[in-house]
Amino acid sequence: MTSLDNTPTLIILDRLVAEVGALLDDLNAQAWTAPTPCAEFDAHRLVEHLVGGLQDMRAAAEGQPAHGFAAPSIQLADAAQAYRAAGASTVAAWSVPGRLDADYAMPWGLARGAHLVGFLVLEQVVHGWDLCQALGRSAEFDAEAVAIADGVARAMESDAMRSPRMFGPEVIPQATATPLEKLVAFLGRRP
Repeated sequence: MTSLDNTPTLIILDRLVAEVGALLDDLNAQAWTAPTPCAEFDAHRLVEHLVGGLQDMRAAAEGQPAHGFAAPSIQLADAAQAYRAAGASTVAAWSVPGRLDADYAMPWGLARGAHLVGFLVLEQVVHGWDLCQALGRSAEFDAEAVAIADGVARAMESDAMRSPRMFGPEVIPQATATPLEKLVAFLGRRP
């Protein structure tokens, strides 16, 4: 994986939280239960997964044990606010000097803080794309965020990552695919 420059990556994560939070503002009762391309999650469960992941990574930054993206219970009326609060507190936690350069014990082993923030960028981009599909909207995210997410995904690729609940089997994208479409196809989604 290429080295992640701490400040720009945190700025990008903060921008992504704003972009995905805006998607959550558009959720209604019908969209809340809509299926997403991430087979194990409807929109409701996907929001809970995203909030849980942000909370887990904030806990890791603060030296607390990570719990493997334990998903909190969230109601539709609270979805956007819960997501934004988790995002803001996570960005703040990783903004403390020295945290991005330290190693953290995660369920899968030691990980550098900057890589964990890069993983959060990947999560927001890809699951943001999933939410766009559930809402019937086109997905457009910051080009730098997509590039970071793509680099993180490709650096993580292994047979273990292609197992259920992680990356799906790679899909060959169309020749005209955007970088975001190429990324989601790499992760097993059909753009």
